[in-house]
Order: sequence, then C-alpha cells, then structure tokens
Amino acid sequence: LSLQEGATVRQRYMDAERRYLAIKEEVKGRATVLDEAVSQSAQFHDKMDPLLETLEGAVQRLRLPPPVAAEVEKIREQLAEHRAQGLELDKLLPSFSALCARGEELISRAAHDDPAAQAVRSRLLRLRSLWDEIRQRAEEREGKLNDVLDLSGKFWADVVALLTTLRDTQDIVKDLEDPGVDPSLIKQQIEAAEAIKAETDGLREELEFVRTLGADLIFACGETEKPEVKKTIDEVRTETLKLL
Repeated sequence: LSLQEGATVRQRYMDAERRYLAIKEEVKGRATVLDEAVSQSAQFHDKMDPLLETLEGAVQRLRLPPPVAAEVEKIREQLAEHRAQGLELDKLLPSFSALCARGEELISRAAHDDPAAQAVRSRLLRLRSLWDEIRQRAEEREGKLNDVLDLSGKFWADVVALLTTLRDTQDIVKDLEDPGVDPSLIKQQIEAAEAIKAETDGLREELEFVRTLGADLIFACGETEKPEVKKTIDEVRTETLKLL
C-alpha cells in the first residue's frame, strides 16, 4: 500500500473502532437500564403481593355484617377496636403510595402494549380499588356503630327511667290508706288516686316508646344480642301492665 492508501485504511479502521466502542457502550447502557428495570419490577411485585394480601383480608372482614352489640359499653369497645384496626391500616399508607408511584414509573417506561406493563397496570387498579373499598366500608361501619350506640343509650336509659317510675308508683299505691269516713280525708284520697291514674296513663306512652326503641335496637344489633333486648322489653311490659 502507498502511504496515502495506508492512511486511508488506518482512518477507516479507527472510525470503525470508534463506532464499535460507541455501540458497545450503548449496549452496556441499555443492559444496565434493563437490569435496573428488571430489579425494580421484581421489587414492585415482591412488595405488591403482601400488601394486596393484607388489603384483601381487610376487605373480607369489612364485607361481613358486624355482630353489633346491644349494650353501650360493648358497642364502645367495638368502636375502639374498629378504630384501632383503622390506625393499623393507616400505617400502610406510605407503602401504598410508594407502590403506586413505582408502578406508574414502570408503566411509563414500557411500551403501551407491553404485557408486563399491562400486568402492572392491572395490579395497580386492584390495589387502588381495594384501598378505596376499605376506606368506604370502614367509614360506613363506624357510622353504623355510632348510630347503634346512640340508639342503645336511649333505649337503656329509658328502660331504667320507666322501671324507676314503676317502682315509685307501686310504692305509692301500697302506701294508700284504706278509704276513710272524713270527707276532707276522702277528698285527699280521691285526688291521690286521680294523680296515680294520670301517672299510670302516661306509662302507656312511655312503654310504647321503649318498645319502639327496643324494636329498632333488635333490628340493628347482632343475632346473639337480640334475645336479651327482647327479654328486657317483655319484663318492662309485664311490670307496666301490673299497674294498668
């Protein structure tokens, strides 16, 4: 080769080597990106599985009708337990948010029709759906427990008030003296009897109100609680009818 031809060959060789090194570097860079993507995808799915399992368990629990108690203190205990479970779920919020962000990042890097991206998108939708359902059902359950707590408080307070009135009225009836002969004494006895009659007439309305509250409480509370409420209503009714 002439000196000029040798220089040309050498230049071509150097150009080819530069292109080779550039391609090699690009392939290496792509391999690094792919390795990172595979690693991130694996981490995403590894963290997604236990979180999905936890949320699915929480949803199943919340889908079951709660065995609501009928007594005030027991309902308060149920409310406290429900709120404690809610606080435990709140601790998962950082993981939930991080997984959603990571999933969106993985999807943005992939082609639209990439099956792996479609799988990530599907799991993200499932994750968000479960989270939203948990929030909704937890709020509904707390609302129901609060409603029953209010109803239970009114029912048992009215039961106690009615039974107290019944005992007081029974004591008054027992203390009534036998009819006297003095006109003024007889008049006082008549007035006392009329007052007692007015009191007992009002007991019908109180009894009906208690029975209505009790019926609502029976409808709202759990199956195991219903017999106790019904028994209480029957006992109050029996005591009331003794005076009517």
